[in-house]
Amino acid sequence: MNSGSNFNGLYYAGRDKFSVRFTVSAHGLIEFELAERGRQAIALQGTTLELIGDPCTTLQIGWSDHNGRHALLCAEPGLFVTLLSLNLPQPAHAHLTALQTRQRQTLSGEKHRVPVYLGLIAAFFVGGYAALHYAAPLIADLIPYEWEQKIGEVAFEHYQTGKRTIADQTVTDGVNAIVNRIDQFDGAEIAYQVAVVDADMINAFAFPGGYVVVTTGLIENADNPEQVAGVLAHELTHVLQRHGMRKLVRQAGMGVLIGIVFGDVSVLSQLIELSSQLDSLSFDRDQERRADDGAIEIMTAAGLSPQNLAAFFKKIQTADTLNGSIPVLLQTHPLTEERIQRVTAAAEPAQPFLFEMDWGKVKQGIK
Repeated sequence: MNSGSNFNGLYYAGRDKFSVRFTVSAHGLIEFELAERGRQAIALQGTTLELIGDPCTTLQIGWSDHNGRHALLCAEPGLFVTLLSLNLPQPAHAHLTALQTRQRQTLSGEKHRVPVYLGLIAAFFVGGYAALHYAAPLIADLIPYEWEQKIGEVAFEHYQTGKRTIADQTVTDGVNAIVNRIDQFDGAEIAYQVAVVDADMINAFAFPGGYVVVTTGLIENADNPEQVAGVLAHELTHVLQRHGMRKLVRQAGMGVLIGIVFGDVSVLSQLIELSSQLDSLSFDRDQERRADDGAIEIMTAAGLSPQNLAAFFKKIQTADTLNGSIPVLLQTHPLTEERIQRVTAAAEPAQPFLFEMDWGKVKQGIK
């Protein structure tokens, strides 16, 4: 054997713990230096040997003296090789051999378990994603309406920060008349708050709780108020079916989902922090289809032809083709030919209604 083989270990003296570099001499003397206590020399013959830890792969060399109990821990397999090369009594040698065999079996088992552990970790994350994806709609519906209003209010105010809001009476009266008509037939008890924001982008969206934003770009590009009504009926359906909240909850992660289930009020602040992203969240195809269906239902009940929404879809789709730039409305609400066809095929209302407003004056008011 190579006298003075070096190993790394942990030395415990009562409650004190020290990282040490120790040697094992050919005579079975374990030695190491401690700055606080000087040189330590322990005869192997007076110690107890056992495997500890989880898994049990660490050799513990224990002993007692007038200062109490001591232990030296080392997980290096080479330590067994060194100890077994000593001239030990047969019982001690047999005990060490059994411990070495046990350590090797455990280490071999752990090595084979690594792929299993990695598989379990992967399964956990995949399962977590699936739970997050499928549980979010259900858990979003557990959010108190007061929370939803607060989240929407913060997002509404955040969006308007640094932007000019149109105060022209003709414009605000016209947009409010459109929203009020929808409000009469959407089947919900929501008091909508509306802001017309000066922005060239063709867009409109409704935040949770009924906070509605209409851009001047939408008004400028709409041929009539009925087209704007179609877009807003679509947007408000997203709110009524809590699509935005579901997206927000899914984005927030598992911790927030669990907090909502158990009624943790602190979760509200985390959702509010994420609320500034609501205006840029995209909806999936199923949500867009449901919003189209909701818009058709509201428009038909309100006497507004769904063809107005179909005409606006076609208009911005054409603008996309001609200009080569995707309107913001299409970025957050991907438009497909199938959606246009479904809205175009919708039945006309039994009692048609047209807004009594000068749309040209409304357009002039935004300028």
